[in-house]
Amino acid sequence: MQRLTRNASRFLALPGPEHHTLLSAMALLPLFRIALRLVGLQRLQTRLHRKPQPDATQPALDELKRTGALVNAAAHRVLGRDNCLTRSLYLWWLLRRRGVRSELRIGVRLGDGALEAHAWVEHAGIPVNDRDDVGDTFGAFEDAVSPSRFLQP
Repeated sequence: MQRLTRNASRFLALPGPEHHTLLSAMALLPLFRIALRLVGLQRLQTRLHRKPQPDATQPALDELKRTGALVNAAAHRVLGRDNCLTRSLYLWWLLRRRGVRSELRIGVRLGDGALEAHAWVEHAGIPVNDRDDVGDTFGAFEDAVSPSRFLQP
């Protein structure tokens, strides 16, 4: 009961727009997970692709990191721990809908003899939903994952 009260207090302390971001993420993340499993990353990202407005005002990095933290919090509550691709794909889509230039990044590393993969979102080369050194920990693929690579001419 204490945990529920604490979580409710934290939620109520958020500014109004952050309520919307958190609740929307909690509602849409399961749909993103299902769609990702049904159609795969390439096709889903191509369908979600939206070019940011060239003249759109880019928010401050702190604001983008706060949005990333809200999406991460929602993902941990509705999807569990192993959800980096789903939450990063959702955040990439959300930021681009808001006119923010962002890239979905995927990196790999060898840990305990097994290949591990991780996904995160960057804005201007800076991770917004992960540690700043995530690109050092996971060797990111040379190019950001861009749906334009999958579009046919």
